[in-house]
Amino acid sequence: MGSLTLYLSVSGLLLFGTITSLFAKIVYELEGPDLDGAAKLFRKPWAMATNMFIGMSFCIPLAFLEERRQKGRLAREADGDASAPLLNGVEKDDTKPKYQVFMLAIPTVFDLIATVLMNIGLLSVTASVYQMMRGAEMFFAAIFSVLFLHRRLNKFHLLGIFCCVVGIGLVGMSSVLHGGGSTQVEISPEQMLLGMGLIVASQAVQAAQLTFEDYFMADLAVPPLLIVGWEGVFGTAIMVFLMLPIVYFLPGIDGEGLHENSIETLHMLFHSGPLLTVILVDMAALLLYNYAGMCVTGELGAVFRTVLETMRTMFVWLVDLLLFYTPLGFGKLGESWSVYSFIQAAGFAVLVCGTLVYSKGDVKEEEEEEQLFGGDALEPAGPPSPAPQYNALPTLVPGREASTQPITMRGTPSSLKSTMNIQSFSYHRHGSVSGSAVASSLHAHDDV
Repeated sequence: MGSLTLYLSVSGLLLFGTITSLFAKIVYELEGPDLDGAAKLFRKPWAMATNMFIGMSFCIPLAFLEERRQKGRLAREADGDASAPLLNGVEKDDTKPKYQVFMLAIPTVFDLIATVLMNIGLLSVTASVYQMMRGAEMFFAAIFSVLFLHRRLNKFHLLGIFCCVVGIGLVGMSSVLHGGGSTQVEISPEQMLLGMGLIVASQAVQAAQLTFEDYFMADLAVPPLLIVGWEGVFGTAIMVFLMLPIVYFLPGIDGEGLHENSIETLHMLFHSGPLLTVILVDMAALLLYNYAGMCVTGELGAVFRTVLETMRTMFVWLVDLLLFYTPLGFGKLGESWSVYSFIQAAGFAVLVCGTLVYSKGDVKEEEEEEQLFGGDALEPAGPPSPAPQYNALPTLVPGREASTQPITMRGTPSSLKSTMNIQSFSYHRHGSVSGSAVASSLHAHDDV
């Protein structure tokens, strides 16, 4: 990957990641005409979850275009040699059953539940608090990896988890003391606590998704962007044909997360230019964020991406403050600064430290494994087996861009969307896997 392309990928990750996070909250602050023509806030969490899955679906044509581009480039490099490999030195494997992509429907259900919980929780908290509270996935993923994958945590992991809990506690306390998860709607402390609880619960669901995939879906071979794209297709189908009709008939007040009038949603979108623009831009930003994130993580690694996602959280907060204190927010958008915001800043700093310390635990664990098994001493004779790949990230060849070669999936296939968390996995020489859930946005996607 060239330096210019890498620069654009890093910039795209920060720019489009910030846009998706901000627009997920901004859209709740915009008005559109309801079925009676009266102005009404677009507080439609189920519609926003559907929008996320639709955006993910566009990764499918992008994946085919990327594969075609890679084939053409490698064919030109081979100078017409028919025996040259097509993808990263390995011929494309067409023996895999096509129906294996339907296995992605299972983690899609996990992801759907988590996404809906996050969107409903976002109704009651600010964008910055929403981002930071999602650091809870690190805690749940570590617990599940111990309970179900029989993983052992070292002192760095435990310290990182402790910092995560303390940081989330500080962020939550600052939000309740500060008050006001919305500039348009009065939010009570009870509603804010419920919203933060739903966001934390969503991270438990995503951690369960990660654990399920690591245990049951280690051999699934699907090209990187197709993993995200097919999950988007399945998620869109489930939302449109099952969930949206169900919530349409559920009792409750539209805009509180249980009942939602999808007919009114479409009416508001097609009769409000700003609303439709925000939705479409959010969808496009989600797609570009996915691709930029894949390139950055594949080229520079998950740890560097963790640092970038920390900056993304900071940008979300800064832009939110800018919207509140300048005419850019039209007097309706953004969040204010108060004395309690210092507590939130302290909580964010603790979350960042916890994430980096937890990553240090993975590095330490890998070093200990290599020392224990004597480096290359236990490498089997004969051609080496392919190393397991993780997180639907592209396989890399020195000096070349990431390809779309099918890979063995480890971890969550949804990890390339904007709601995602970076799951940092260390693969050791004897074949064991060490999984850590490092919150990419410290949430600091999603996704949304």
